[in-house]
Amino acid sequence: MSKIKLILPACFIAFFACSCSEKVTGTTEDENTVIAQGESSSSEVAEPEPGEPESSSSTETSSSSKEELSSSSGTNLDPTSSSNGTDGGSGAGGIVFPPNRQCAAPAPARKAVYGVVDAFIQQRVTTLEGQGLSHDAAKDSATGELYRELGIDTLFQVNPRITDEQLEYTLFYLYKNRENDSINEMSPVLVNDFADGTLEPENYCINDAPYAELNKLPFAFLPLGCVYGEEVPNSLSIIRNIWRKCSGMPFCNADMADTLITIGKDHFICENSSWITLEMQGKEMNGIICTENGMRTIGVGETNNDLTYICVDEYWKSILHTQDLPAEYFFNPDFDYGTFTDPRDGHVYKTTEYNGQTWLAQDMDYFDSSDTLFVKQSRCAKNLGYREFSAEENGYCDGASRFYTVNVSKKVCPEGWRLPKKEDWTINGIGYNSALTTLPKFYVIGSFIRGKDRAATDEYGLSLRMDGAIDPYGGDMTLTGYNLFWLEEGVYTENGDLFSNFSNVDYREKGEYVPVRCVKK
Repeated sequence: MSKIKLILPACFIAFFACSCSEKVTGTTEDENTVIAQGESSSSEVAEPEPGEPESSSSTETSSSSKEELSSSSGTNLDPTSSSNGTDGGSGAGGIVFPPNRQCAAPAPARKAVYGVVDAFIQQRVTTLEGQGLSHDAAKDSATGELYRELGIDTLFQVNPRITDEQLEYTLFYLYKNRENDSINEMSPVLVNDFADGTLEPENYCINDAPYAELNKLPFAFLPLGCVYGEEVPNSLSIIRNIWRKCSGMPFCNADMADTLITIGKDHFICENSSWITLEMQGKEMNGIICTENGMRTIGVGETNNDLTYICVDEYWKSILHTQDLPAEYFFNPDFDYGTFTDPRDGHVYKTTEYNGQTWLAQDMDYFDSSDTLFVKQSRCAKNLGYREFSAEENGYCDGASRFYTVNVSKKVCPEGWRLPKKEDWTINGIGYNSALTTLPKFYVIGSFIRGKDRAATDEYGLSLRMDGAIDPYGGDMTLTGYNLFWLEEGVYTENGDLFSNFSNVDYREKGEYVPVRCVKK
C-alpha cells in the first residue's frame, strides 16, 4: 500500500450525488471540460485499423441477482430485465432501434445512431437556436454540454473505440421514460432539466446503485446476441464515469494511477484507466484492507458466511483455496508446539502430542531430486498443470504441503518417523453425534465447519488443513474441504467436518496425490 497516493474528494456523498463546485484535491485533468465546437463527438469516433484486435468474446451473463438498482431520480435499474428499447419503435423523440439480432454476430455499427442523444438535447437545441445559433452549431454545443454534465466528455477523448451505438443504448436504459414503456422516449424530466445546458444531480445521478454492482447493467440492455466483444466494457465505462462524476471523483488517467480515494465506506483506486474498489480487487473485505500477511477476517454474505479469509501479499484468500500457503499461516497461536528438524534438508517442523504419540503438526514438504519417484510422483499446489510444469518450482513447496502418490509416500518420513497406521487414527468411523463435537478439534482455526455453533478449534495442535488432494493428472485440486493424509497400509484417511473414513487408491487413475503426516516411532 506504500505506493498508493491518497486524495479525498472536496465533496462527496456515499449513496447520492452532490453538486460539487470545488475542485478535487489531486485532480490532474478536469473531466468537465466542454468539447469545443468542431471537435469530435461520439458520432465521429475513429474506425479500428484493419486487423486491429477486438476484445475477446464472452458468453457469461449476470442474471442471477434479483436486486434492483435505483437511480437518484427514482429510476429502477434492474440488471435482470432486458430493456433495449422497442424494436423498430418510435417515440416522441424519434428514437428508433433496429430489430434484436438474436444469436447473430454483431454487424459493424460504429456510426449507428438511434435518436437517443438527439431526443435528450432537443429542448437545449431549441434554446440555443433562440439565442441565435444555427441548428448544427446548437446541436454540437448541446452535445458537448451533455457529455460534460454526465462526466463522459474526457472518456470519449481517451477511448475513441466507444461507439455511438453503445452510447445510445446505455443512455436510453439509464434515462428512458419509465412512465410509458410502450414508446421509446427519454424522461421528460431530464429533457426539460437540460434545457439550460445543465443537469440537476437528483435527476440524472445513479449513485444509489453500488459501484461494484454496475458491471451487471450492460447485460440488461445491450443486444448482445451470443457473440460480443467491446460492447460490455465500453458501456460499463460510460456508466461508471457517470457514477464517478456524481461522486465528485476525478477522471482516472495515467497521472492518477494508484491514487486512493475514500467515499463513505468504500476505497477506490485508479487502475488501468478505471476506478475500482479495493473490495472488487480482493484487497478489502468487511471494510478491512489486507495490509499484513496472516491477517484474518470472516467473510460476510449469502455464499461465504463464516468463511475465513487470510491476507496474502495484499489480497484476501479464502481458506478453502490456500493449498499453496506455508504451514506458518495455520498454526494455533495459543498452542505450545514442539519442533523437529529434518536432517535431510534442514526443514524445521512443528510437532504435537496426540493420543500418547508425537505427531508432526504439519504436512511434509520433502523432495529428493535424485529419486525419480519424487520427481515424477510428487507435486506442489503452486505448480499445478494446466499451467506449464516447472521442475525447479516443484522442487520445494515453500513450506506448504507437498502432495505424493502412494508409491512414494513411504519414502517421505525421515529416519525415526513413519506413516500413521489405521490404529493410530482412532476417530475413523466416528458416529455422527460424536463427530459434531469431536472433529472440529482437529482442524486449523477458521476452517469451514458446517453446523450452528460449530467452529474449528485445533485443540490438539494437529492443525489439519482441509486442502484436499491433487487429481491423478496433476491438473487441479480435488476433494477441497476435506483433510487427507497417507497411512502405512497404502490407503488414506479422508476427514470431513462430519465424518472420517479410510479410502482406497483408485489405480485406474494412476493414484491420487495426497499429503503425508508422520508419527514418531
